[in-house]
Amino acid sequence: MLAKGLGVSPNTLRQLILLMKQINKEIKKFLSNIFCVVGRNSPYQINDFVNVLLDAIEHTDFTNNTCVRIGGPTGETVFSRLKNVDFNKIKNAFFNFLERIFPLIKTFSRNRKIALAFDSTDEPFYGKVEGLFIHHYKPVRGSTGCFKYLTVSIINNENQLILGSLPIRIGGDIVALVLELINQAKKFVSIDNTVFDRGFVDYRLVDSLQKAGVRYQIFWRKDKRIKKILEKMKQGELKENIYTGKYSRNKSTFKIKTRFIYIKQYRRYKKSKTYNWVFATNIRYKWQHLYVDKYRKRWSIETTFRVLDNIQLKTTTKNEIIRYFINIFCCLIYNLWKLKNILKTKTTLKNFVIKTKESIKEMLQEKTAPDG
Repeated sequence: MLAKGLGVSPNTLRQLILLMKQINKEIKKFLSNIFCVVGRNSPYQINDFVNVLLDAIEHTDFTNNTCVRIGGPTGETVFSRLKNVDFNKIKNAFFNFLERIFPLIKTFSRNRKIALAFDSTDEPFYGKVEGLFIHHYKPVRGSTGCFKYLTVSIINNENQLILGSLPIRIGGDIVALVLELINQAKKFVSIDNTVFDRGFVDYRLVDSLQKAGVRYQIFWRKDKRIKKILEKMKQGELKENIYTGKYSRNKSTFKIKTRFIYIKQYRRYKKSKTYNWVFATNIRYKWQHLYVDKYRKRWSIETTFRVLDNIQLKTTTKNEIIRYFINIFCCLIYNLWKLKNILKTKTTLKNFVIKTKESIKEMLQEKTAPDG
């Protein structure tokens, strides 16, 4: 009867129930790998922390407000469990989560080579800007700075899956972070190509990707040299050349030969506007539209960021560990939502959070119910 009421087959319903149990298990496993041990005399267990975190995410609220609304541990109590935790422990807990769901990731990508998109996301900060992880960039009105994270995502039609997110410190080595995420992604998927926007224009990155044997496509800034080349081209023309770029590292200067693709005033569709596209790439396609289409898939990672904005857990802390934990926890919830949709029982991310929270709440009620 329940399956009929939900409009799904009994077999699909059984899969859903099993999946929800697995989802709850994965969330608790993730927290258990990070949080310090909860003592036997503590009034709270992992399920209590999960319940508070999910409710705060659902309402895009602070954990202290959540505690007032539903009871349970306060924000201070929740985040006190991150005592003695560092970036590596949080990062490794997320990668361990990916390893556990690796069979589903293979289903997700259908065992094909996939493209990866890289981008940075900004989390607004309101307060005094200080320390190594609060950047001076103000992403929204009223903010005084931000925390930054480098994220890599699968771009496979509508099937975006986050494969990693790393904190960016002021003056941090972005190239090293990119390579770290690529090496981690290789454990889960077979990489076809990597796509970057203009924020990653860097000849050192080009050099590192070429040495690592990684296929890449970087949307390049139009400097004076590139503008002169475009001026001499005809509308719709595709041109390529090899340019020797330079970068400095450790008081030394390095030269790197880079292949550039120029596409002048290209119109992808009849009613679309013309645009000049310039890419640094080691990939060769026969037609202009393939370069453009491959790059445009990168925009899906920005869609991912917008979706994540709907489940943000609020905090005012300057503590970079807590901030990173919140970032990764939201990425984990997002991935679990995407994996649930594989069963073609698609739902919104917000509804997924609500259903998961209800499942955890049932467990808490069963724990506290008197023996019959």
